[in-house]
Amino acid sequence: MVTASSPFWRAGFRPFFTAGALYALIVLSLWILILAGVIDYETHIAPSLIHGHEMIYGFGVAAIAGFILTAMPNWTNTVPLSGKALIALFGLWCLGRLSLWAGTFLPYSFLAIIDLLFLPVLSIYTARILFKTGNKRNLMLPGIFMILAIFNLCFYLSEAGIAPHSSRTVLEAAISLLLLLITIIGGRIVPAFTRNALAAKGTKADIGAPTKLNILCIAGTAIMMIGDLFIADGWPELFACFCAILAGLHLARLYFWKGWMTLSDPLLWAMHAAYLWIPIGLFLKAYGFVTYGYFWEGALHALTAGAIGTMILVVTARAGLGHTGSALRTNPYLTVSLYALTLSAIFRVAQSFIHNDFSEQLLYLSSLFWVLAFGLYLVNFLPLMTRPRLDGKPG
Repeated sequence: MVTASSPFWRAGFRPFFTAGALYALIVLSLWILILAGVIDYETHIAPSLIHGHEMIYGFGVAAIAGFILTAMPNWTNTVPLSGKALIALFGLWCLGRLSLWAGTFLPYSFLAIIDLLFLPVLSIYTARILFKTGNKRNLMLPGIFMILAIFNLCFYLSEAGIAPHSSRTVLEAAISLLLLLITIIGGRIVPAFTRNALAAKGTKADIGAPTKLNILCIAGTAIMMIGDLFIADGWPELFACFCAILAGLHLARLYFWKGWMTLSDPLLWAMHAAYLWIPIGLFLKAYGFVTYGYFWEGALHALTAGAIGTMILVVTARAGLGHTGSALRTNPYLTVSLYALTLSAIFRVAQSFIHNDFSEQLLYLSSLFWVLAFGLYLVNFLPLMTRPRLDGKPG
């Protein structure tokens, strides 16, 4: 029985990583069943928008919450959120997910309010801990959470016909905000993990991009988020040029991390592969705005299924192993999971280029590999998440 004192509620990564992976599997399955006409679904919001929204605010935010609640105690030397307080916070996330899938059972304003609660609470809690302990370096993170919450509010206002931007445009800006998080946090952990792993093998390598390049990538990604809202529709060619230049900057940054030296370790090369999807997706985004005048589906899924999905899977796998006291090495479940997710992203992006009967088959094949990836993740981690750390330490 999972009670407030059970290992499952000892640290934020346990419920949020588990539920996030399970939800990623469920949401995509529901979307494919709706798309195929198997499920007839009545709701206040179009199912396609719910699919996009929940991949960000369900799956993505669960990973963010699990990461920050687990990393912050190490940054601040504080006790992690656990027990009833963690259950209450996790309950808010669950209520938001249930409200979105309640269809027309709940009034629109009520379901919006329920879903809007989680991120502000998470932001206030993390800001309080970081400010209290003087950890100024990471105070931008609760600020980013609040911006993500504002975008969520704008999404609901757009659907109600109140906000000036379309709900899809708001989701596109939210995607850029998640990419900004990857650019900031990934810019810290990917080169650091690579450097440490190579050093452990006795390999000396200069891993790390120039500071100015790092700043340009972070600032450029932040500007792109603003461009999604205020520039893309009016000046698509100009925005395409910006996205292409930003893609080149991210690709140059990745080059300095020397990912080709990590090919023997799936838990390392997958992080480099996840970041590689950013320049790929940005080049495709530029192509989409030049060719079609909007954020094209191929670019959208390169950045979401490719960059965001892969980075979440590999980072939660590494954190899940480390914080359950397991050895930081892959196994058949995780290796196949990482390959499956990479194939899922490739097939989904390729499907955007094809306009014949094979297109639908590629979509289903991509979905199958996505479900396989997160299913294997759960098979590997569910037993670890529900029992005490293997090394006997708290958490």
